[in-house]
Amino acid sequence: MDELDISILKLLEKSGRLSHEEIGKLLHISRPSVHQRVAKLEKNGIIKGYRGLVDWSRLDQKIKVVISVKVVSRHFQEVAEQIVAMQIPGVTLVECLRMAGEWCMMLKVRVGSPEQITQLIDEMVKIPEVKETSTTFVLSTIYEDGLKGE
Repeated sequence: MDELDISILKLLEKSGRLSHEEIGKLLHISRPSVHQRVAKLEKNGIIKGYRGLVDWSRLDQKIKVVISVKVVSRHFQEVAEQIVAMQIPGVTLVECLRMAGEWCMMLKVRVGSPEQITQLIDEMVKIPEVKETSTTFVLSTIYEDGLKGE
C-alpha cells in the first residue's frame, strides 16, 4: 500500500460513486491503473463495501443521541446482540461500539422524538445484565464519516 492507494481511499471515502475514470483524472493516473488498485484494495478487505450516506436532518429522525451503557462484562456479547436486534419504531441504531473505561458500550442512535429514546432505554434496562445507561443529546455534528457535519 502506497500514497497513491491512500489517495484513492480518501477520494472513495468522500464519494463512493466516483468512477475509476474520474479518480484517474483527479490523481493523474490511468483508468486501468485505478481499476487494478481498487480491485486489490477490495480483495484484501481494505475496501469493505460502498454505501450511501444519509442526511438524517431531511428525514423524520433529526435527533441524534449517544447512549453509554454499563453491562455485566461476562455477558457483553449477548447483551450487545440483544440491543442491536431491538426493533423500536422510529429508532435507528447507527453504531454500537465496545468501549474501554467506565462505560462498556456506546450507541449512536437516530430518532424523531425524545419519547422514542425513552422507549429504547426502557427496553434496554429490562435486560438484567444492563447495569446503567447515560444519554447525551447531540447538538450538532462537526465531522462524521469523512465529511463536515450538519
